[in-house]
Amino acid sequence: MDRNNDYPPDLPTSDPPSFQEPTLDCCVIISTDVRDRDGNTHFRRDAVIVKNGQSAPFNRAGDLLDGKDEMDDSSIDSSSSDEIQSDEEDSDNHPKQNEIAYLIHEDIRDAIHGRVIRGTVLRRSNPDDVWTETTEQCAIKEMSWESIRNGRNEQMAENPEDEIAAMQHLMRFYSNDLGVQEVSATAGMRNTRIIMPLDCLYDHQNVYTIIPYCNGGELFDLLGARRRFTEDESRHFLHSILDGLEWLQRAGLTHKDISLENTMVDDELTVIIDMGMCLRIPCADDGAQRHLIKSRPRCGKRYYMAPEVYNEDPFDGHAVDMWAVGVCLFMMLTGQSPWERPSILDQKFRYFTNGYLTAILTNHWNMGLSADAIDLLQRMLLLDPRDRLSLQQVRQHPWMMV
Repeated sequence: MDRNNDYPPDLPTSDPPSFQEPTLDCCVIISTDVRDRDGNTHFRRDAVIVKNGQSAPFNRAGDLLDGKDEMDDSSIDSSSSDEIQSDEEDSDNHPKQNEIAYLIHEDIRDAIHGRVIRGTVLRRSNPDDVWTETTEQCAIKEMSWESIRNGRNEQMAENPEDEIAAMQHLMRFYSNDLGVQEVSATAGMRNTRIIMPLDCLYDHQNVYTIIPYCNGGELFDLLGARRRFTEDESRHFLHSILDGLEWLQRAGLTHKDISLENTMVDDELTVIIDMGMCLRIPCADDGAQRHLIKSRPRCGKRYYMAPEVYNEDPFDGHAVDMWAVGVCLFMMLTGQSPWERPSILDQKFRYFTNGYLTAILTNHWNMGLSADAIDLLQRMLLLDPRDRLSLQQVRQHPWMMV
């Protein structure tokens, strides 16, 4: 059996490099007239998010400096200073046109540190025009500064600063890959299958990440409504998930929380979301070889967690994401979670990851899956990460070539 052709040497292990501190644009929530797409104007009370032209680094925006009076110069964005200058004014001191805002609609779901809201992108051609609804929908993730501060004190695994930093990192990587300075977040999301930020905003109470709206909901909910997917449907979704995972790998990131719950469907394609546990992958100084990541406290959803993460061992960022994708495929094909926890104390985990998955799915569960589908599952879900298939090997597996 082929071994993982992408696994790095065991030594050395390294801490993940820090992300560049994200920059946020200041905003206000206002009451104002909004013209709908039928041309009718409605007064929207406390429902429109508008940038006010100021910006600041994340920690300064949320007053998260732990009592420090000043920040190191390297952490302050060039647009910020003790006297933050407005980018709403041009060199002639005339107001710059503020062309984009966001209309708040209803809540979609709760989130760590806050909630997710459905929104609509608004536009106007000049400051005297009424804000007008576009056809572009968005999701607004509203997170309380107070909750973020408390989460830091409690050392929660999901970090809003890193979530925004990871998305901005991906935007920079994607634009550099295209050789352009600015890219469309919506187009970038659909091309990379990874969530991209339309805007990252803040006020005194909250931080707001504005992202494109995915019209198909969570892949987990879609599976729940169907109970299980056919092999063709599962293969289609897996191709799309692997496209997103390849972009993460190219950008030097490990998501660490890939799951059906963190995979959205948009026009029958998948989009990987929720980057709050994302890490940069350490590499040798020449960038030629990535390192294993030093052991870290256990975090993530237990069903999808690789055993090396569960055991708090050093781990490879590529391998733990591919493991989670294997669990996603198992759930899509069978409609069931494979085990309660990724531990040898769990009987199903012990059998499945030591080469008995084929016998159980065929002789005991009678799932009716093809031999190639079961073979791929087994080779993605082996206990030793050196024995699991890499992304490229999964793509070349006979089941994927149908």
